[in-house]
Amino acid sequence: MKINKPKIINYNKNNIITSFKNNDFNNYLYDENIEDNITINDITIDSCIFNGINFSNIKLEDVELIDVIFNNCDLSNKVFDEKLISRVVFNNCKLVGATFVNSSLKDVQFIDCSCKYVNFSSSKMRSISISNSDLSDSSFIESDIKNIEFNNVIFKNAEFMNTNLKDIDFSNSDINEIMFDIKSLNGIIVNSLQCHNLVNIFGVKVKY
Repeated sequence: MKINKPKIINYNKNNIITSFKNNDFNNYLYDENIEDNITINDITIDSCIFNGINFSNIKLEDVELIDVIFNNCDLSNKVFDEKLISRVVFNNCKLVGATFVNSSLKDVQFIDCSCKYVNFSSSKMRSISISNSDLSDSSFIESDIKNIEFNNVIFKNAEFMNTNLKDIDFSNSDINEIMFDIKSLNGIIVNSLQCHNLVNIFGVKVKY
């Protein structure tokens, strides 16, 4: 599946994150953390790279992401509800409890990420790749999904409800204790060993 990568060509290097206070979010590399508690609101972060940034003391309000790379960042509990997330890479990031409710995600990659309790409910997802990541207890309720690929993803206690997953391949991911409703289950791709787990969801007993 083709995913368009972030368009970052020329950026200002070694810019410290304190420039956030000036609402300057275009073409920068941020690689220094700050101790102050700050709020970033009503802005689009465009063509930026964040390396090793801990966002725990940075409050994001009404922030959209376009052409952004996050490397080794902690974005736990950040809220991106009803926002545009386009051509973004989350690489080795922590997004525990992050929410993307009713958001629009396109050309987004999650690589080696901890995404426990992440919420994609009512989101529109196009051209998404999630690999080597933990999505335990995540929610996909009434999500609109097209062109998504899962590669070695943990879905323990994740829930897919009222979501069309036809032809989406779960065969090399861990779907133990995953929760589907009938609509979401229809047409998914699994391997032979996973079939037994899916049958158990509906209380069907298999006699061998």
